[in-house]
Amino acid sequence: AKYEGPIKKAICDFKYLGKKSYGKNFGKLLCEFIKRNDFPDFDLIIPIPLHWKKEFSRGFNQSAIISVYLGKFLKKPVMLGNLVKIKNTVSQTQLSESERKENVKGSFKVKKQSLIKGKNILLVDDVKTTGATTEEAKRVLRENGAKKVIILTVASS
Repeated sequence: AKYEGPIKKAICDFKYLGKKSYGKNFGKLLCEFIKRNDFPDFDLIIPIPLHWKKEFSRGFNQSAIISVYLGKFLKKPVMLGNLVKIKNTVSQTQLSESERKENVKGSFKVKKQSLIKGKNILLVDDVKTTGATTEEAKRVLRENGAKKVIILTVASS
C-alpha cells in the first residue's frame, strides 16, 4: 500500500501512539497479499529489529508485532533476536536517500549464523521509503548464510 492517507495515519498511530492492536490488522494485510499473489516460498520470518534503546523507549518493536501475527496466520516460524540492530541510528525521516544508506551502514548483526544458513527468509518492516534499512539488513543476512531474502513491508512511499 502507498504510505499516505488512512494507512499512514494507522501506521503512525501504531508506532507513536502505541496502538499495538493494529499490528494484527497489518499482519492480516500482509497475509492476504501473500495469498493473493504469486509469492515466493520462504522458511521463516524475521522482522527488522530496533536498537534496544529505541525499543525500550517505544515499548515494542512494531515490525516484530506484525511479524508474529503474520507468522500465526501463515503458520510460519518467526525468528526474533537473531538479527539485531547494534547501532543506535538517528531517525531517518528527515534524511536524503544517500544519508539514509550511510546512516544504516553496519547497523545490523546476526548472532547465530547456523540458524539462518541456507534458509529463505521473509524480512518484514512497516514502511519502506528508500529501502536503505531493509537492503542493509538483507545484505547482512545474505552475508551470514541466508539463501534468499525477500522483503515485505506494509506500505511504501
